[in-house]
Amino acid sequence: MSQRMLATGFWDNDNLDAWEIPFGLWIEEIVFWLTTHIKGFLDAVKWPVDKLLELIIDNLLQDWLPWPVVLLLFFLLGVATRNFLVGLGSAVGLLICGLLGNEYWDLTMETLGMIIVAVLICTVIGIPLGILAARVDAFWSRLRPVLDGMQVIHPFVYLLPIIFLFGVRRTPGVLATLVFALPPIVRLTNLGIRQVPSDVVEAARAFGATETRILREVQMPLARPAIMAGLNQTLLLSLSMVGIVAIIAGGGLGKPILTALNTADIPIGASAGAGLYFVGVLLDRISQPEESDDQRSLLARIRSAWTTRTDPPVPAVPGMEADPETPAAPAAPAAPELSISHRIGAAAALIGGLLGACSVLLTWGNDAGLLSGYARFDDTDLPGAHSGLDATGGSWFGIVFGLVALVAAFGGASALWRPRSRDKFMAGGAAFLAAGLVLASLAAAYLTVSPRGENYSHGPGVWLGLLGALIVLGGGAVAALRMRSADEPVRASTRELAGMVVLTLFLVFAGASGSWILDQRSDAAQIAAELAAEAEGADQGGLAAEVLAEALAETRRVVVRGLDAEGPGIGYIVLALTVASMAATLGRLVRSDAAQRYLGFVLFGLGCAIAAIGVAWIASFVRLATPALSPGASAFLVVVGGLVVAARGWRASSLA
Repeated sequence: MSQRMLATGFWDNDNLDAWEIPFGLWIEEIVFWLTTHIKGFLDAVKWPVDKLLELIIDNLLQDWLPWPVVLLLFFLLGVATRNFLVGLGSAVGLLICGLLGNEYWDLTMETLGMIIVAVLICTVIGIPLGILAARVDAFWSRLRPVLDGMQVIHPFVYLLPIIFLFGVRRTPGVLATLVFALPPIVRLTNLGIRQVPSDVVEAARAFGATETRILREVQMPLARPAIMAGLNQTLLLSLSMVGIVAIIAGGGLGKPILTALNTADIPIGASAGAGLYFVGVLLDRISQPEESDDQRSLLARIRSAWTTRTDPPVPAVPGMEADPETPAAPAAPAAPELSISHRIGAAAALIGGLLGACSVLLTWGNDAGLLSGYARFDDTDLPGAHSGLDATGGSWFGIVFGLVALVAAFGGASALWRPRSRDKFMAGGAAFLAAGLVLASLAAAYLTVSPRGENYSHGPGVWLGLLGALIVLGGGAVAALRMRSADEPVRASTRELAGMVVLTLFLVFAGASGSWILDQRSDAAQIAAELAAEAEGADQGGLAAEVLAEALAETRRVVVRGLDAEGPGIGYIVLALTVASMAATLGRLVRSDAAQRYLGFVLFGLGCAIAAIGVAWIASFVRLATPALSPGASAFLVVVGGLVVAARGWRASSLA
């Protein structure tokens, strides 16, 4: 229990400071690593945007083309895309921007160039993504949450990682605009292709057209209005970012607007606002679909683009309605009684879970802090016995151990006393979940090499807990091996194997090479002792000042990694569990349904174990609440990776 919690009541709001999660420090570590190790990749991403901006703004619009030629080009563009009046209005609007002053003409050209580059890149990326999403449902189901996040999150949030990774000025501003303006063109391209009548597509197939020709000559022409609407919405969202990117010195007409806001300068603000209005109107009119009946104003269209965060409903395909005379599907058969192997697994879960729950009440360590030795100097030599629930003992590793052991015991008891109401999860899945979490918590707590004193020794609780975990694991293995289900397991594919390889590399890096402890404490106490021994009889005031100066000078930022000898050694555990997860995925390439389901259970338990290590490690350090010391970003990344592995196992074992 931390000193802050002892000083405040449990219901006091100040108590939350004792449980502060260092999420900001994790992101800082990740950003530092990215900017250090993938600088070449970041430069490769930034280079084409830099060159496009330089070509369109610096060379074409501002240097090479005089203002009459620019007016003529936009007049011809308006005539070609819409009609004579739109072309004339576009030229007049740009002329007014120039008459506001030469400075506003340059800013207008810079704004146009930034929007053109952003929309061009969004088009090159968005239309292929929309086509792929329309043709592959699995890809669309994974892409849609990403698009939702890109639209829901405020653009100011995008600026933070953009600044950290790419710096400031107009290129990072364009990259931030890409994130905000890309979703509409992807969504509407996908929707337009999906809305093409199925009978038209089937007729094309009947005449022998290939899928590529159907896409090029049937679906894309019929989806053109929706694609143009998406392009228009993307353009308007890019325009709405002009004022925001000015905060990071993005330039354009947003710059004088920001200046006017900071200095309350009405003339500058009015002139910049007028220029931005004319730019918005001409771009909106040029990019509207030719047969559009939408006569809303520019502000109404921007508001519509802003509020479009969900997918428009796809109309039902004619002829696909359910036939009322079709007989209803037969009811699913009742769940069978538990077999002998299931009863063995349930009994093992009950007995092993109770043993594991009781073990956390016993002594886990003697005469030193098992985990708190990493966080507090004094706990390396701490007399007394420490249980699995104590902060100086197992801490949250013990808490997770006990809670999951109770879950296993409850699952086993439910399967024994109410066998017909218990499904396959209670028979096998709960056992693997509990076994994975219990073993991971136990291993992470007791295979560490913390800076304990010479008198430290393990208590009996660890051995009792290990025995209970092995009983649960053995019973779960028996139940899962004998399990039969009417649901066909989801078989492993080459794509899933490739995804698991990437996930394995991610977990190996996060668990082994990443930081688990971020120590920014100063060794003031040790420095004071050394100086006192060297300066016997010296002036105490001078000695205190010298100690303070030395302590400040010795304040450090120490990163302890997963495989470091002086670290907790958790990297080895994560590495072993990750390799086992990869082996389970490779084993799922076999054709046996029973093996597929069994290995799915194994993968589910291993993923839960990996996630439990990160959660327990983070919670333990947060519980100790020692200033200037926090869990590293690897713990957070391991939690994310473990949950992904567990989700794959859940789906593969047909538990979902």
